[in-house]
Amino acid sequence: MSVAEINASYSDLGTSLAPLARQFFDPEAASILASKVQPQGRLKPPRAVKEKPKMTSSVPSTEALTGDNSFERPNGDMYYTRKWGEHNDVMVLRKAREFNKYVLLYGSPGCGKTALVEAAFSEDLYTVLGSGDTEVADLIGGYVQTPGGNYVWEDGPLVKAAEEGSPLLIDEIGLIDTKVLSVVYGLMDGRRELAVTANPERGIVKAKDGFFVIGATNPNAPGVRLSEALLSRFSLQVEMTTDWGLARKLGVPTQMVTAAQNLSKKQASSEVTWAPQMRELLDFRDVTAMFGSNFAIANLLAAAPEIDRPVVADVFSRVFGEACLPAKI
Repeated sequence: MSVAEINASYSDLGTSLAPLARQFFDPEAASILASKVQPQGRLKPPRAVKEKPKMTSSVPSTEALTGDNSFERPNGDMYYTRKWGEHNDVMVLRKAREFNKYVLLYGSPGCGKTALVEAAFSEDLYTVLGSGDTEVADLIGGYVQTPGGNYVWEDGPLVKAAEEGSPLLIDEIGLIDTKVLSVVYGLMDGRRELAVTANPERGIVKAKDGFFVIGATNPNAPGVRLSEALLSRFSLQVEMTTDWGLARKLGVPTQMVTAAQNLSKKQASSEVTWAPQMRELLDFRDVTAMFGSNFAIANLLAAAPEIDRPVVADVFSRVFGEACLPAKI
């Protein structure tokens, strides 16, 4: 800028200061100031930022699977269904069987795992009760001695279920050695076949349509373990719990249901290792009808693990309003 331009700008300083002082309450003064600013010094208005359209996604839904509210088990007892999401649990198992989506049920003993499977497949179900002593032969079969002293091959429940296209419940599956359970891998994956190495004449067993595996376990029991290879073959996995509302509807005294709920909360926080489940609650109902409530309370307390009895007795005493002691004769 030249000297003449600088002098000219200073000579105009007085006329600029007056509008500067008035601009906050006089709009015309603000316009005068704006006319004095050089183009290169003007602030450009911020560029408008366009809002990105919000991404919306819709989760496809399916029609709820519904069915009867109760199903008879092979032993004649009734199983009352519960909701699995928006679906009926019995219908979920039956639908899963159609698409070879194997199911793992886990939860405390007596909450209804076995009862659910028996209700869903009451006619053609094979069952293996697992333990630490379960061997491969307990699943695929082995040679048995005849009265004449000879030995013949007899298929096990795994082979029978595969060849007949039937469901197989492996109860307490978490107690079986993982090496033993590896015999089910080939039948549960895309191969759907099993080589019976213990009997070469038996050859390759192919799984027919309808073959279905359900595992059931108590994850908190000592010694329970399930390999990742096995877990990955169970497409559906769910924790089963006791339906307290159903227990009341089935005639279990409200006070006992309340006590069971309190103990269940303590079990969840690791204060106790045990809480009465549906099986124990129904037994309590029946024992009460036969021998009276005091007898039934003492009996259930005696059934609790010894390490938990002081806490269980305290909960029972608070709920029932009197001191409770385990049965002793």
